[in-house]
Amino acid sequence: MEDLRTVEAQIASLVKTRDKILAGMADENKKLTNDSSLAVCDGMKNFTCVKKLEVDKDTVVCYQGVPGAYSQQAMFSFFGKEIQNINVSDFGDVIEMVKNGKADYGVLPIENSSAGFVNGIYDMVGNNDVTIVGEEEVHVAHALMGVPGSDLSRIKTVYSHTQGLLQCTNYLSRKPWKQCSVANTAVAAVKVIEEGDKTQAAIASELAAELYGLQILAKDIVNNDNNTTRFIILSKQKIFVEKAENISIRFSLPDESGTLYNILSHINLNGINMTSIESRPLTGRKWEYAFFVTMEGSLLDSRTRHALQGICEDAMDFRLIGTY
Repeated sequence: MEDLRTVEAQIASLVKTRDKILAGMADENKKLTNDSSLAVCDGMKNFTCVKKLEVDKDTVVCYQGVPGAYSQQAMFSFFGKEIQNINVSDFGDVIEMVKNGKADYGVLPIENSSAGFVNGIYDMVGNNDVTIVGEEEVHVAHALMGVPGSDLSRIKTVYSHTQGLLQCTNYLSRKPWKQCSVANTAVAAVKVIEEGDKTQAAIASELAAELYGLQILAKDIVNNDNNTTRFIILSKQKIFVEKAENISIRFSLPDESGTLYNILSHINLNGINMTSIESRPLTGRKWEYAFFVTMEGSLLDSRTRHALQGICEDAMDFRLIGTY
């Protein structure tokens, strides 16, 4: 019995020692990340780990579109409905507001579960000095809406964002309507109510219909019941929260056989799960591409840093564009 108590005491001591070692490793990992001299490459320098994003009564968030836009819903979901906010007409304007310090954070759509990546967003983020610091998913349930007194038999033209039209192709393919893209789904709702034309309709959220006094002509017209859009939260600060578990990077490759395979092997060999990859042609460089990769992982994890170091050494124009 005494021997058993001795063994138990030894185990307890070992567990306590292990916990101290692990805690020390976590602290050291944080120091490694915050010390730019120990970052794995230039594209990762000056990132700082924080417990949470700084948000207070003076924080300003910028989103694209008008009230009722899905971007506004994403902003409210992430920051709360009391957050100070400004809206702009173009995606690029969101980037500029954040870069210029007129907004502390920006909200942009990056990917839809039905229609794929939102064209141009990765280019804007990758080519500007902003950082992805968070993300928010919004369930998208589009409705068809028109001015009061309109009905489906009168509709000749339908307006929405390009993604909104793509997400409703099954419904629209059965209609002889002209399809026109505008900057935002809520912008489409504003256009229809302002012009007051009963032959026009908009594809937008039911919230937009309520806000602008439009009549819903058809509900839930999306191709996919699980239609979801992923939004990214941008900051001009190079920060990431302790609990961040996703990493997005940008790099380019020469037009040579096996280069992309070699890059992705760093992710695979370190046991990291890649969740998305997007390629974009490089201006002025024939048959060369920029790649945007998102993977699971943390900068506080040595395996992740090891994978990033390998990618940085084998690729060109490497940049960490966010961890969240």
